[in-house]
Amino acid sequence: MVLALLLTAVAVPAAWADVNVVKEDGFVHLASALGKDPEFQSRLATAAVGNFESSVNLPEPLKSVAADALRQAASGMQSWPEYPKAWEETARNSHRLNFGEGKQPEETVSHTALLLDIGPLIGLIRDHLSSASGLQIDVPAESLVTMGEPSQKQLVERVAAFAPLWWLAALGAVVSVLLALAAARRRSLVMVSLGLGGLVLTALWSAMLDLAGGLMGSLSSGNGVAELFKQEFVSAVRTGFGEWIVIAAVVSGAFLALGVIGWILSARRRSPSASGQEPGR
Repeated sequence: MVLALLLTAVAVPAAWADVNVVKEDGFVHLASALGKDPEFQSRLATAAVGNFESSVNLPEPLKSVAADALRQAASGMQSWPEYPKAWEETARNSHRLNFGEGKQPEETVSHTALLLDIGPLIGLIRDHLSSASGLQIDVPAESLVTMGEPSQKQLVERVAAFAPLWWLAALGAVVSVLLALAAARRRSLVMVSLGLGGLVLTALWSAMLDLAGGLMGSLSSGNGVAELFKQEFVSAVRTGFGEWIVIAAVVSGAFLALGVIGWILSARRRSPSASGQEPGR
């Protein structure tokens, strides 16, 4: 029983991390909630415009036209029809850079923990500015900002390596539960123990989630864009894994209820036999 609970304690967070962080589609889906948040969109648009201005040297005749276009981008880029696709590309490019599917620039590998590529957003601004001015504007294919500390890069690498192995722990937990049920004289007590243990695990996961979120929030990325992404992504992780915790609590409650019902029914079955023996004494 204890082994089953310990393996479950590892398997559930690892499974969530594999599905929602390590796998590209899961990461993009998780990040899509950020792209739909109005406040986040507005702040990210402003930051992207700032990066555009710092990375592109505009000719003097274009600066007056660019000023109006950039103001429009900062205040309403999130309403452009191309924005959702550009945000999805931002999430995919960033995932590939951080989880080994993309090639990190050599000058950044040695000192950065994570990379955020807002190149697609910069390209979106470029396209609108080119359309307004009729001039071709060159922008870098990538616009990388660094996030966090070097130790966080090591954490990402460990998550990418071990999270996909969650099924081994899950399989061990299932086998342990089946063996416990097969060997138990009163299976209802095993169900009660599983339910109570599961509820304890959900409380532990909630506490660890709050602790990890607090630690991540206290780490400064040293970059406004990265800091914004980090804060919103941590919030999305809390919400996403929080849903799994609720499901786990419901399942644990069901185990507990079934165990209690089974224990009551078995007690009632024993009661008549015990009372039937009273007159013979």
